[in-house]
Amino acid sequence: MKQITILIVDDNFVARRGLRGVLQAETDLVVLGEASTGRSAVEWIKNRTVDVILMDVRMPDTDGIKATAEILKLRPETRVMMLTVMEEQPVILKALLAGAHGYLVYGRFTPEELIKAIHVVAAGGTIAVPPVAPALLENIRGYMDSTQSIQDIGSMEPLTARESEILTLIAIGRGNREIAEALEIEEKTVKNNINNIYSKLQLKSRYEAISYMFNKQV
Repeated sequence: MKQITILIVDDNFVARRGLRGVLQAETDLVVLGEASTGRSAVEWIKNRTVDVILMDVRMPDTDGIKATAEILKLRPETRVMMLTVMEEQPVILKALLAGAHGYLVYGRFTPEELIKAIHVVAAGGTIAVPPVAPALLENIRGYMDSTQSIQDIGSMEPLTARESEILTLIAIGRGNREIAEALEIEEKTVKNNINNIYSKLQLKSRYEAISYMFNKQV
């Protein structure tokens, strides 16, 4: 059985100890380290790597959302899942736009659900447990309703409504097939639109697309 390596990032010592205790009971989960601030997590990841980072949102020095964006720039293969008490809709949206692959709210999941979520995220999936998912979808709908077409400052060519929809779905971690199913279009059409998005916004990767969306929201 392949082991999943983990970094726990939380400014609360008791929370870190509790998470470590839950995770150590699983033979395929290995906690390689802990960090108490977003900045210390970024420094930790510069010299080491893990499969999954469990990241708090509100921390001193550098918050979890900014740390997530920095870490994924350094280690794009790393998966980040937010574990927090914060369930405000703008916070959830910013975290996912920053590149987080999951968002769990304390008190809304059991230890068993946490373990399952870690496996889903480590395998390449994206997860948010209720009541986070409805809040996120409401935010995205509101964002899309208020933005007929996303365009960068200056002379860059604006995106079409369809391209804006696809860019938003990329930002919350959806793959090409998932986007095609959600919008009821061909996967080839999704790929063509993504190429247009990259060309118009001068982007080269999905991470740059996520960063672009995050920067427009902060």
